[in-house]
Amino acid sequence: GTLAGVRALTAAIRAAQVTQLGFSGVMLPVLEDATLAQRNAEGRYTLRALLAFSAVCGTGLDTIPLAGDVAPAQLAGVLREVATLAATLRKPLTARLLPIPGMVAGDMTTFDFPYFVNTRVMDV
Repeated sequence: GTLAGVRALTAAIRAAQVTQLGFSGVMLPVLEDATLAQRNAEGRYTLRALLAFSAVCGTGLDTIPLAGDVAPAQLAGVLREVATLAATLRKPLTARLLPIPGMVAGDMTTFDFPYFVNTRVMDV
C-alpha cells in the first residue's frame, strides 16, 4: 500500500493547477522530516524500499544516513540503481547519501543541526 500511496500523492501534486518548478512529487528526505526519521528509527522501511518509492515520487534517495565505513563499491552500487531507475523512467532522480564517520548501521545519529532530525543509520 505504501508504494501506491506515494504514487497517488505524486499524481495529485502533478495534477495541481499551479506553476510547477523543479521536482514535482513526493519527497522522502529521511533526515529532514520528523515522521520519516521516527519511522526509520523504528525500522519500518529500508533503503531498498526508499529506492522502490523513487520510481513513483519526485526525487530519489534523499538525506540517507549511512555507516561511515560504507564501501565505495556499495555506494557505487546504490548510485547505479538510482541511475538505472532515472534512465528507465526518463526522469531526474537525486541521491543525497550521507556516510557518517564513526557510525555503523543501527546507530542513532547525533546531529546538532536545526535542519536534520536524528534517526537510525541505515544499512546498505
